[in-house]
Amino acid sequence: MSRVKDLLRSLGDGSPEEEIEVFADSVRQGLDLAARDLGIRVDELDYEVMEKGTKGLFGVGRTPYKLLVRPIMSKHELEEFAELEKKLSVHASEMEMSIKEPADVDGSFVIRVIKSGIWLSVKPAKGTGRSVELTDVTAKLYSMRINNADVKTIDKEVKKTSGNPVRLGSWIPNVEYDSTMRVEVTVDEMRAYVHFVPPRFAGRNMEYDDVMEALRASGVVAGINEKKIQEYLEAMVYTQPLIAAEGIPARNGRDAWIDYKVRINNRVDFSQFDGQIDFKDLNLIENVVVGQLLAVKVPAEKGVQGRTITNRVLPTRSGRDIQIKHGQGTILSDNGLELTAEKNGQVVMIAARICVEEILVIKGDVDNNTGNITMLGSVVITGSVLDNFTVKASGNIEVYGTVQKAFLEAEGDIVIRQGVNGRDEARIETTGGSIYTKMVHSAILVAEKNVVVAEEILHSRVDGGKLVFCNGKRAQIVGGVIRAGEEVNARMIGAESFIKTELHVGMNPKVLQQLSDLHLLKQKIVDEKGAIEKDVSTLQSRKRTAALPKDQEEKLSTLISRREKLDKREGEVTIELEELSAYLGMLEQHGKVCVEKVIFPGVEIYIKDQKYRVSDEYTNAKITLEGNDWRFASYEKPEDDTSAAAAKYKKMSRSRR
Repeated sequence: MSRVKDLLRSLGDGSPEEEIEVFADSVRQGLDLAARDLGIRVDELDYEVMEKGTKGLFGVGRTPYKLLVRPIMSKHELEEFAELEKKLSVHASEMEMSIKEPADVDGSFVIRVIKSGIWLSVKPAKGTGRSVELTDVTAKLYSMRINNADVKTIDKEVKKTSGNPVRLGSWIPNVEYDSTMRVEVTVDEMRAYVHFVPPRFAGRNMEYDDVMEALRASGVVAGINEKKIQEYLEAMVYTQPLIAAEGIPARNGRDAWIDYKVRINNRVDFSQFDGQIDFKDLNLIENVVVGQLLAVKVPAEKGVQGRTITNRVLPTRSGRDIQIKHGQGTILSDNGLELTAEKNGQVVMIAARICVEEILVIKGDVDNNTGNITMLGSVVITGSVLDNFTVKASGNIEVYGTVQKAFLEAEGDIVIRQGVNGRDEARIETTGGSIYTKMVHSAILVAEKNVVVAEEILHSRVDGGKLVFCNGKRAQIVGGVIRAGEEVNARMIGAESFIKTELHVGMNPKVLQQLSDLHLLKQKIVDEKGAIEKDVSTLQSRKRTAALPKDQEEKLSTLISRREKLDKREGEVTIELEELSAYLGMLEQHGKVCVEKVIFPGVEIYIKDQKYRVSDEYTNAKITLEGNDWRFASYEKPEDDTSAAAAKYKKMSRSRR
């Protein structure tokens, strides 16, 4: 409101505000004299006690009060005050409506003594609440020692209960009863507390202008909360000091930081696990693909200056800047804010720099310390792959040691320097390359191209899209099933004990596997249909003699429905088998088996749909099929460079033992 008053005064005729000095025996007498000289009512005057008078002793030595008196506000200011009071009342009403109150509320009233007079506000009761009565107000006035209130006005307002302030009479100044206050500014000048001494009896309450003037006198010019001051004064509850002004603290700028979008360390926080830990799936390797976002730099922030309530500026510090440290395999954006992967691979931190490496090196075995491995790139394992662990790579896999009953899968080549000891549970598969190993015992090997074994293949299933080659100094294929799209080439095949060894050549092993799977599926369907047919026949026989119980009737319906589905599926499998057989019949007969030293009886050779069981030993032989005739010729080395690759592998294997 003081701002409104200042504005109105600035728009006036420029005449100085009237102030007069008055000497009187009491404050009341001085105000009466000033009111008469200024031509206004006493309740429209503001005053300051310049010198406090004394009564003396029996009138001797008496000194008068010296007052500096001025009008509270002009006519325009009074109109502005009335308008502001109206707006505040409307706002208060809206706030009250927005807050859900109890249905039954007693009426209440407030008596406020300020310079402009004694004011009464009465709020009506709600529901069954008790209304304010005249005696309530008069009793309060009596306790406040107010004797000049207009009783008729009180009675009228108690009945009307408008809630608006109504003037009951003039304020009679009495410095002994009036409220006082002091302003406390904190040492850091960030807060101003106003401590009030409440008025006694008919003493005057402090007003907004009093507080503002006291704040200015204490040097408080910024951060003043005018709304809080108004609310505090209206409540007239002085149990806690008023926080009239608060400074703005300085805020240092936040340092720049790196928001990593991928894991950059391979440590495992075991405290995060509940219950049993699967050490095979620890997910220690963070794989990324080309273009994947690796890290984002969040820029540093500028500091925000603070300001005290005395308008003193508080200095601040802007955040420190940092840069994304990047290494090989990554791309930093032009603005230095984003880091992306340049290639597929593993995220690693080298010398505090983010790098993407296409080759993951496992120093030691794949065991509980590493867990299963999945890599978008190549993997090199300096140890072995232990039982029940998995290694998958989109590139190559190289194992310096052995592979036990584990699972290896790659899109490129797989090299196992010391061999595979699978114990009937290992599976090594490449979907786009070849497999190179020293020996294979009781395992499954599947390669899109070639399988090259330096020493022996024992009791295993080996599929090579082109060639299965086993031709070292002690190379031998004994037992199991060997399938190659073009050729099986070995130093020795079979054993003197006539162990059954199957060789399938001339057809892609994937097609053969599909054919085998279809035959197994058809047999499974036939077996299930046979069992269902027996149950259906039994239930139908019972039904012909008597009605079946509900559960057996439902079982019969389910069995018949299942039989119909199996009939349909059997027909589909039969068609697939016929189409696959027709496709195989169209293929040329270009498969061959080559043995450099000896092939023993007990070996079965399949070329397309023809079978040849070896009954005698053959040495230095090449076995092929022309039409329906089996042909024997001298041993031939593989036509491509596989033998050279095998020789290179054997040399590498010997050098690293």
